Amino acid sequence: MNESWLVLTLYSKTTDLNILSSYFDTCSLGSHDCDEKINLYFDFSSRHKVESILENINVKYKFEYDWSTENKKNWMENWKDFFTPVSINNEVIIIPDWDEKTYNHKYKIKLCPAMAFGTGHHESTQLIIQQMLYFKIHKYESLLDLGAGSGILSILAKKMGLSKITSIDSDPVCMDNFNQNCSLSDVSGINFLTQDVHEFNDYNYDIILANIDKNNIIKILKKYQKNKTTARLILAGLLDINFSEIKENIGSCIIENHIQKGEWISISVKK
Repeated sequence: MNESWLVLTLYSKTTDLNILSSYFDTCSLGSHDCDEKINLYFDFSSRHKVESILENINVKYKFEYDWSTENKKNWMENWKDFFTPVSINNEVIIIPDWDEKTYNHKYKIKLCPAMAFGTGHHESTQLIIQQMLYFKIHKYESLLDLGAGSGILSILAKKMGLSKITSIDSDPVCMDNFNQNCSLSDVSGINFLTQDVHEFNDYNYDIILANIDKNNIIKILKKYQKNKTTARLILAGLLDINFSEIKENIGSCIIENHIQKGEWISISVKK
């Protein structure tokens, strides 16, 4: 078993780093932002694919990069230095499992950090949480979380009182982390399924969340339009430059809410 990750460090303007990193969403295991650079982590088998992406985007953007490796154990220790609590709207707080401080937020989510699956620091996660609060999803009963990762959104939905939650992720490795985070956050009864989100056809939920990437979101939008569901579809993982393309793919649906944080956006769609 390989005990190290392959690390790609990109150097560019802060405003460009989010755009650059989005090109690696389908093969990156995770990332760490730091001012004018970002570290992206990969399995060693992904190097050829990553180099192909680098070659393609090098003609569009100005950036520098270098390669390195990082021991997984060292990364977990270093993680503690920069994992700070994430507060959203003074209602939701996301903290690591070693944080024993008292917080006055209404909803507390405690995580065992696993780089590949999300920690709440990314703008797209924070945006979709803002949408969940904005639409007061505690008024609803059921929620489908497509691309659940570490379980932040599903855990929040459970804490907000939804009774039926189905969480789907294609990566079988994240199930243990998902279940661990549920336990740390004192929630249970979430139905986690390991499968391709596009193979799951039951959209009969009140709320559907998809915090993935543009290409997968477009596929989900097309299925959503064909499905008889009356669910509210909340999307994130999109850059503002993707907005026009998403609008072209919503068909007869309407965009209820559109919010932005930095270069990232989240939109809510309803039939």
